[in-house]
Amino acid sequence: MKKSIIAIMLLIAVVAGCFALVGCDKEDPSTVKDGAYTIGVQSGTTGEYYVKGDADWGFDGYANNECKGYANGGLAVQDMLNGKVDFVVIDEAPAKAIAASAAFNGKVKVINVPLTVEEYAFGVNKNDAELLTKVNAFLTKIKGNGQFDAIMNKYFNGEEVTGIESATYDANKAQLVVATNAAFAPFEYKIGNKFAGIDMEIAALLAQELNMELVIKDMDFDSVVISVGTEGIDIAMAGLTVNETRKQSVNFSSSYYNAAQVIIVKADDAIFDGCTTAEQVEAILNGTDKVAE
Repeated sequence: MKKSIIAIMLLIAVVAGCFALVGCDKEDPSTVKDGAYTIGVQSGTTGEYYVKGDADWGFDGYANNECKGYANGGLAVQDMLNGKVDFVVIDEAPAKAIAASAAFNGKVKVINVPLTVEEYAFGVNKNDAELLTKVNAFLTKIKGNGQFDAIMNKYFNGEEVTGIESATYDANKAQLVVATNAAFAPFEYKIGNKFAGIDMEIAALLAQELNMELVIKDMDFDSVVISVGTEGIDIAMAGLTVNETRKQSVNFSSSYYNAAQVIIVKADDAIFDGCTTAEQVEAILNGTDKVAE
């Protein structure tokens, strides 16, 4: 009898200790799970390298957490709502676009704490120095005449857009062939069979400036950079963060946008609500701080 009582008391103590430390509930949003977080990312993006860690990118990563890759951020967020992912890490502008979309509005929220400092640029074929010069001159031109600001305001202010048509690729024609991943609003996405987004609007203007037809090739994000220089592709325009690894495949244009990685959580998840710095967010992700202070 005494052995039974002692065993029961030990069991109660273990269970109580478990709840005291981590809530014993994987879905409990108010406690750190000491390595049990599953973080969703868009495959091939800076967010994936940030979570997994990568020396070339200068990211330590979060070795105690699982990183789960998706074809786009929306799929990652849907899995978060389905309980398969705890948080999603993605670029700030796409994060806000996802949170404001009809599918997720009111269901998720963005933690407005920048976790990285990045610059977007276009990736030009390494064997086409002339195109790089023209792209840089074009960026200077549209920034100076107000066209660039007008494009940015259109998408960040949620103005109505009609989309851009892609010509059919023909090696015998004067065409600007652009590689993109049309699942990264507000920089590139699709409206029916047409393309829209900041990068796509710039691409259309660039093709017009060069007196060329615009051909847009939509592909998985992790194929965008390495595709440049193959199958007639001239340039990658896909919300690309400048990085030394990517410089091995393309020559980057002048930067045109400052970006950062942020976290998307469920609307009722309060774990990061008290965070005001990247260090506080990272402490929670690393399991070294139970709550944001």
